[in-house]
Amino acid sequence: MTSLNNKGDIKRKDIKLAIFLTIFFICLLFFNFLIISILFTWADWLATLIFSVLFIVPAYFSNAGMVIVGGGKPLDNGKIWRDGRRIFGDHKTISGLIKGPLYIGIPLSCALYLLFLLLWPVIQQIPIDGVSHGFYRLYSDIFYYKYYFIGGTFPIGILMIVFRIVFSSYGAALGDLGGSFLKRRFNIQSGAPFWVIDQLDFAIGAIIFALIPAIFFPGYYMVPDINIIVFLLILTPSVSLIANTIAYLIGLKEVPW
Repeated sequence: MTSLNNKGDIKRKDIKLAIFLTIFFICLLFFNFLIISILFTWADWLATLIFSVLFIVPAYFSNAGMVIVGGGKPLDNGKIWRDGRRIFGDHKTISGLIKGPLYIGIPLSCALYLLFLLLWPVIQQIPIDGVSHGFYRLYSDIFYYKYYFIGGTFPIGILMIVFRIVFSSYGAALGDLGGSFLKRRFNIQSGAPFWVIDQLDFAIGAIIFALIPAIFFPGYYMVPDINIIVFLLILTPSVSLIANTIAYLIGLKEVPW
């Protein structure tokens, strides 16, 4: 009975923490909007949002894909780490790690960017008009928009997009794996929340791995600036926390994680 009460108390604390973190990250998004709007313009904040989403979307697709096509043999083969706990756990499988990006993340991202390539003559008029009217101060060069939407100048831009998709997709898979490893080290059970780390591990992995091509193609492959990286570290947990908390509050989920 005591054990059940303790589990109930832990669950209630986690629910309260989920709601607190949701409010906290909503506030962070709002303050980020205020700061960029004051220092630059509201249009620059909107550009930051769009660039960040375009940069990280392969990681989002791959992270979801690992759940869809996962299953099968555990990646750690049931082995125990020196602390007496599993290395990753049953839910991290070879199939999910390889097929999530390969079957879901990369194809969907390629299809999305192909659509942008076809629509670019129309899309480019929006930032061109915005720049000409002085709406942008931080991102006033059309190259930013061309890079994040279609990879840059054709045809080399196609190769840069492919690099970004592949490295971001598999970076997300490895980042998620790193988060699982940390979760086991802190003795957090599978399915239990590992706050912020659960929401950020795949994004951090994607950001780190997506920077690698810049070493080999410095003149063509652009590294996201600190503004975009900071925004991603705010946006990614926000999306997960807000969606899960709303689903919990309206009764679609039993817990907000």
